[in-house]
Formats: sequence, structure tokens, C-alpha cells
Amino acid sequence: MQRLFQSFLLFCLLLTTAATPLSAKTVELPLFLRTKILQNALVESLSPQPDRPTVLFQEGSYNYLHISKPQLSIRDGQPYFSCNATAGMGFDSLGVLPSVVKWSGSILMKLNFYVDPQWQLRYRIINSTIYNEKDGKPVVTGFAWELCKRFLHPRLEQYAFDLAMPKKDITAVLRACTSPTNTTPLEAALSTLTVGTLHTNADGLIVPLLLTVADAQTHVAPLPPQAPLGFEEMEKLQHIFEPLDAFLVFIIKNLSADTVNAPVDAQQQKQLFDLLITSRYQLLMILTGQAPMESTDPLRLLFIDAWEQLRPIIEQNSGKNGLMQKQLLRYMTFVNAGDALLTLDAAAPGLGIHLTSDGLRRLARMLQPGSAEDPLHFDWKIDPALRELFQFQPEPEAKIQDFPPDAIQEPPADFPPEPVPVPTPAPVPNATPDSTPQTAPKPIIEQDIPLPPTKDSTANPPAPAQGSTTGQYLLNFLVGVAHAEGPPPLTTTELKKRLDHWVPSPEELTEYGKIIAQLLKSFAREQIKKDSLEPRYATIYQHLIPATAMIESCWQQYERKDDKIVTLQSQSGGLGIMQINQHVWRGFYNIERLQGDVAYNIQAGSQILMRYFKEYGTQVAKENGNPEHAARAAYAAYNAGPRASRRFMKPNANARQKRVDEHLWDLYQKIAAGGSVDLATCNIL
Repeated sequence: MQRLFQSFLLFCLLLTTAATPLSAKTVELPLFLRTKILQNALVESLSPQPDRPTVLFQEGSYNYLHISKPQLSIRDGQPYFSCNATAGMGFDSLGVLPSVVKWSGSILMKLNFYVDPQWQLRYRIINSTIYNEKDGKPVVTGFAWELCKRFLHPRLEQYAFDLAMPKKDITAVLRACTSPTNTTPLEAALSTLTVGTLHTNADGLIVPLLLTVADAQTHVAPLPPQAPLGFEEMEKLQHIFEPLDAFLVFIIKNLSADTVNAPVDAQQQKQLFDLLITSRYQLLMILTGQAPMESTDPLRLLFIDAWEQLRPIIEQNSGKNGLMQKQLLRYMTFVNAGDALLTLDAAAPGLGIHLTSDGLRRLARMLQPGSAEDPLHFDWKIDPALRELFQFQPEPEAKIQDFPPDAIQEPPADFPPEPVPVPTPAPVPNATPDSTPQTAPKPIIEQDIPLPPTKDSTANPPAPAQGSTTGQYLLNFLVGVAHAEGPPPLTTTELKKRLDHWVPSPEELTEYGKIIAQLLKSFAREQIKKDSLEPRYATIYQHLIPATAMIESCWQQYERKDDKIVTLQSQSGGLGIMQINQHVWRGFYNIERLQGDVAYNIQAGSQILMRYFKEYGTQVAKENGNPEHAARAAYAAYNAGPRASRRFMKPNANARQKRVDEHLWDLYQKIAAGGSVDLATCNIL
């Protein structure tokens, strides 16, 4: 009988075990509420008119309780409520003299947070203390204490902060980022959603949202190694990344628009710029195979990295004064939804959470719900708001002009002197080993001589691209040769025609090199004046421009491909002589002009290099006591983004990065020494 009873118990145990999940995991999605948000909401509830005391009780002239300056704070991990208060109690004595007791001081209450079944955040009063105006214990408190218990305590305990809306928004984003054909695991997890134990930190309250997830959903099998991308795969991947880039641009611009009363400071502006540009460089690393694709959802990896930069910027901004409560609430929901998405994805990848266009769009709408603009709209046009936010110099006019020589201003007196060329003969194209010029010519980058048209000039397309320009900057070249002996110099229009779609033959390399050298020098000098670069760095920057153009393109804007002359373009989207990447600089520069206007391309590259030179290069140089480190740091950032500015100093840089950095340094040093440009070998001699 006993054995039969034991068998029955074992059978019941097996049934119970089979009816429950063999293994489950609790995932916490932290919902964070800044103290400032809770404070503002409480003030709006208790003090509709902040400049006036709130009347909690008034009966006749002598019986009243008024409060002002309500404040919610967190001290040593515990929430407190405080306010100033005045109270009175009395009556008319025989209609002649009133009998009145008055009190004025402050009230401090220790609170406890909790969330009710309707997802309303509420407060319980643990204890309260009354102080007089000098923060001491008042002599008479009985009537004031009774008034507080009757009128203030209920108001405070009846107040609720609605968590149902952020909960709804968070779950909506999670659902939008799940495959519509496999929603069952996520819905099963969401059905278990509950609130854990609330706790605080120095900045606010954390409401843990707890989900129960089946153990099978907490891990996925590792992916096999991914093969390098083919051209069609790479083009498809670029389109996959477009929504994320559009999302970041939308958030960055609207974050700036939200802070009209609290403008974006220089540090935050730099953080936002680094965020946008770094995310774009990371895309290039994937497209060029320098960063492996570790998952079937590479968009997720870029979003995670971007979110880790964006979140603290949003948090920092939401702590500023001048922002309205509705803006702070938007920031709160936006940040919490993004955190929940990444937390659940990391803790339970088997749920199938992945970043989708719909998910990004929903997330963006949380930050700007009233915007008519599609947060994921993507195009290649210049974005004036983006340029203005990051203080880019105005676009040059799309008009070819000829200016008189006296319209060109001379460089300032303290402008750095020209480098002294080394007496190295310039290479002669197709020369035999013993064919050496009788006299050593001045290096190409220092020559200022007229450029007569050659016999081959008419072989190039005669008309400039519509809307493109070389503008006044080309005249820096023309003025330099205006008084030289020989044929008259080319006009601006003629020079533009000469450069348009010009792929120089070996016999034309010398002539071509002279023109490009003058353009590079002219733009470098112009940029130095615009940015008021310190004299000790001006020469370094001036040498960096031609060195960068050499390593990027061998000073070439075009190339011959399939019997056609096309813009030189890298696999990752770099365009023209300065290889301005169309993906990285989308919205900042005109893509068509980068392709078809040599001078515009050089100007864009000069501006970008100057930005990196001033923001990263000079800082690295000062830290290491070596001014020329500014050139190396600026180019490293130009090549791979802001995070790469110090890579040339890191011993663990990969072989490719070291080759690139050392090649730039070699070219820079030769140019700084006055070396001659050899376009036949793409080197400086």
C-alpha cells in the first residue's frame, strides 16, 4: 500500500512538471523615470499656477492651508516630498476680535513608490515632519498637522503618474521589430509582463518591467563564417542601411529643434556630429570587408553602437532647463523603448527581435509625434538644416565667374612661407634611364607658370557640367600666372573646360600636374584664412592637402572605364580627386558636383580635412608635443572616421591601417621637404 501511494505521488509530480515550462528566464526591461519628469508632473498636479500658492483648504478668513514650491527629490536612495506651507485656524470672538492661530513653515514627507494594477505610479507617505520658517520644530503644530493629514496627504496619495502609455509604446516598438510570421514567442513573453521591485538612483526612479521567456528563446546557434560580399549583395546592403541613416539624421535635427530655449552647446554638437559620421564610417567598414558581418542582421549591430552614443546625449539634453514637460516625456519614452528593444534582443535573441523600418519609424515618432516628415525619408540632396546645425561653410554659387585680378586678396603677412624645394630633378614621362634635364626644374607643387592650351585640349569634352563651378578659387591659380612670360593664361571658363573629364595621357601629366597643384594650394590657403588656423599649424595643413589628394586618387578626378571617361569612384563610394565618400557626407555636399567639378571636390575635401585637423589633429599634436601629429591624426579621421584619429599611434593597429598611415606620412614628409610630384608613379620624389 505504501509503495502504491509513493507511485501515485511520483505520477502527480510528473504531471505537474509536464504542465510547467522545464526552464524559463526572467528578463528585466528597465523603465527609467528622471526625477525632473516626476517633479514636473507633480507640480502640474499640485500647483497649476506655479507663481501662486495652491489653496488646499479655505473656509472663511481664518481657516486655511496653502502650499507653494512643491518639490520631489531623492536622498540616499529614498524619495521625499517637500513644500512650503501656511496654515491658520480661528473664529470671530463675540463679533469683535478674532481668535486665530497661524503657522508658516515647511513640510517634509518620506515616500514610497508603487505601481497599481492599472499601471499608475503612486506614492505612499511613510512619515512626515513639520518645520517652522527657521527649519526648527514649531511650538504649535497640532492644527497644522491635522490640516495636512486631511487635505495634503490625500492629494499626494491620490496623484498618479501614468505608465500605461510608455508601456504601450514600448510593446508597440517590440512588436514592430518582430517578424509578422513568427509573433507567437514574443506575444507569449509579453503576456507575462509585470512590474518588479522599484528602486532609485541619483537621477531618478527605475521601474523594472519583467518578462518570462522560455529558455529556448534565450540563445541562438552561432552563424557560420560569412563569405565576402559580392557587388550585388553590397548594393543591396547599402539600401538596407539607408533607414538607419535617415533615422539618425531625423533624430539629430529634431533634437536640435527641441532645444530652441536651451541651444545645443559646442560639446553636444561635436557629440552629435561624431555619432552621425562614425555610424556612416562603420557602414563603409562593413561594405569594404574591413569589419566582418557577424550576423544576418548587420543593421542591428550598427544601431546598437549608435544607440550607445545617442542615449547619453539624449539623457544629457533631457536634464537641461528650458525644455517643456511634454518634450521630457517624449525623450523618456524614446530612450526607454530603445533600451527595451536592445535589452530583450540581447537577453532572448530567439524571440526573433530585429531592427525593421517600421520599428525605427515608430521609435522616431516617439521623439517627434507631431512631425509630418517621414523619419526614414532618404535622398542625396544637400540638407541645409544639417549643414547649419554643424556650422558648415556656405555652398559656393553654382555659377562660373571671371573676376579681375585685383579682386583677389593677398594672404596675411604672417601666412607661412612656401617650403624650400629640394634640388631633385622632376621626372620626365617615358624617359630613358639616361635622359636627365639640363637644369633641375622647380617642383610641380611650387610652380606658377602660364598654361597654354595643348594640341589635345579639344579632345576633351568642351562644355562644363551644368551647375558646376570653379568660381573665384581658380583665379588664385590664374592670378599667380597672369604676369608670367609666354602665352596668356587660361580664363576660368577655359580652365574649367580643360579639366572637365580630363584623364591625362603620359605626355600631359606635367601640364595636368601644374593645374591640380595650384588648385590644391589655392584651396588650402583659402581654408587656412577662413578658419584662422594658427600659423604654426598652417604650413602643416597646407602640406597635408596635396598629400591627401595623392594617397586618395593620385590627383585624378576621372578614369577611363569600358572606353568611357567616368568619375573616379571607390568600391565604398569615394568620389573624385579627394575621394569624398557619398555615404559619409550625404546631405553635406552636392553629389553631382563632387562627381563633375574638380574644384568643388577639392574644396569639400579641404573643408573636411580642416574640421578634422582642428577638432582632432591639433588636440593629438598638443597631447604629444609634436605639431606634425596633427596631420597624421586628421588624415586618419578622414580615412576611417573620428574614432580613428589616434590609430597611427596604436601598436595593435592592423596591417592595412598601418600601411595607409605610413604611406600618408611618407608622402607628407616628401611634400614638406619640397619634393617633386610624379603622377606617373603616384609618388613624391
